Amino acid sequence: MAEPHKPTSLDYIPEAVVEKENRGFPVVWLLPLVAILVGGWLIYKTMSEKGPQIEISFKTAAGIEQGKTKIKYRDVMVGTVDTVRFSKDISKIIVTATMETGTESALTENTRFWVVRPRIGAGGITGLGTLVSGAYIEMEPSQSGEKQREFTGLEFPPVVTSDVAGTTYRLRSEKLGSLSVGAPVYFRQFDVGEITEYNLSDDHDYVNVSIFVQSPHDRFIRTGTRFWNVGGVSLTMDASGIELQMESLISLMSGGVAFDTPPTLAKTPIAEEDTLFKLYDNKAQTLQQAITETITYVAKFKTVRGLNIDAPVEFRGIRIGSVKAIEMGIDPAQKDVLVPVVIFDLEPERWAGYKEAETSEIVEEALEESLADPRERIEKLVRKGLRARLGSGNLVTGQLFIDLDFIPDAEPATIIQGSMHPEFPTAPNPLEGILAGIDNILDKLEKAELNETVENLNALLNSTNSLMVDLDKRVPILAKQVQATLEGTRDTLESLQSLTSTDGEIGNELYNALAEVTAAARSIRVMSEYLERHPEALLLGKDHKP
Repeated sequence: MAEPHKPTSLDYIPEAVVEKENRGFPVVWLLPLVAILVGGWLIYKTMSEKGPQIEISFKTAAGIEQGKTKIKYRDVMVGTVDTVRFSKDISKIIVTATMETGTESALTENTRFWVVRPRIGAGGITGLGTLVSGAYIEMEPSQSGEKQREFTGLEFPPVVTSDVAGTTYRLRSEKLGSLSVGAPVYFRQFDVGEITEYNLSDDHDYVNVSIFVQSPHDRFIRTGTRFWNVGGVSLTMDASGIELQMESLISLMSGGVAFDTPPTLAKTPIAEEDTLFKLYDNKAQTLQQAITETITYVAKFKTVRGLNIDAPVEFRGIRIGSVKAIEMGIDPAQKDVLVPVVIFDLEPERWAGYKEAETSEIVEEALEESLADPRERIEKLVRKGLRARLGSGNLVTGQLFIDLDFIPDAEPATIIQGSMHPEFPTAPNPLEGILAGIDNILDKLEKAELNETVENLNALLNSTNSLMVDLDKRVPILAKQVQATLEGTRDTLESLQSLTSTDGEIGNELYNALAEVTAAARSIRVMSEYLERHPEALLLGKDHKP
């Protein structure tokens, strides 16, 4: 039988009653909510304070390290390189960098970036500080242009930065010479600028050179200013002596450009930016009159040894043209013979000065006619005797030039209209005439001497024949005379032998003389031996006893 249930303390616990009432948001959730808000604020603040992210493409990544390389402007850090990777076509390096806050306005299409590392250039050695600190990316900000986040980095530092005041100009030259980027620009031997760029023209006919002239020196550049190349050394030999010119040691190594304004053009307007100027080869060319018209001729000579391209064409010492080319052509007299053909330009504008100079009546007559076409003027001068011939410009170097002058009693000639250029009549130079005269004289002398030699040889042969006949007749007589002479000689020798023998008169005297000489020699020997033993006898005498 089951025992009855005994009540316990648990039987007296009251039943829980749940009251339904609105208590609001639990306080316990405030902590995670605050944490979320603080985290969001920190994220927002970090993102808002973080500068823009940009990409810079370079051909190489030399000196750039991911997470270490800095971007600087005037030695102040404005960004850090985040990643370095290849482009999709592996043709360049893409550098991703994070810029500092506040640089957004300076990141435009005109902003430039380049890597600063040790370099040796025309302006000297740069970037030596990076040997210790490492390479970094230099930034040149610009607020002009549209905003941009992708840039192409420069492979070389710009010669002139945007913070330097000055003006850019363009020069045009037929050849580059020794010019290089960074080479100096001189004004009266002061360094006032640099060469910033050079390239070939689209048609490859000339070279474009860009220069930058610093302020305030750029106000001295006017539309009439002349620029010339000062690279290397200029050596001039003329009647006044030898002149050596060199702008500076830097221009000797890397080239350079100088400029000046002639006094007659000093009041021309100040040149604007990107004004185009001609670049002359040297200063002497800038002093010459500007030539806008040329007439091309050809001339045929027997030899052109010593004549070079750009050699002058002169009329009585005044330059009126230049040699343009030297080629081979056919002699019109002998179709199968090649002769040198010189192509040269005449510059009619230089002939205007002859009107004021003292010239011959022929030149004055041609100039006074004031023919409209300079070709007609030159053709008339040719009909009056104007000819082209080679002249010696320097006896030391042997260089030649084309000398135009009037030849007295010249054979009539005119300018021949050729297929390429008109042909100018030529004449031998004075030296060729002298040499031709000497050759003629030598030929005559050689012919005269040859005739005289033949006549003398014939006479000699005739004399030899006569002598041989004479000898045949005289040989018997000559033999008898020779025999008599030999017999006389033998008698003379026998007489001389009898006189010189010991029994003869001369021989006996000769023997006595030799005996006396022998005795004297013996006495001298005895005396020398005694003096050798007693040298004091020379002072005290032989009988002195010590």
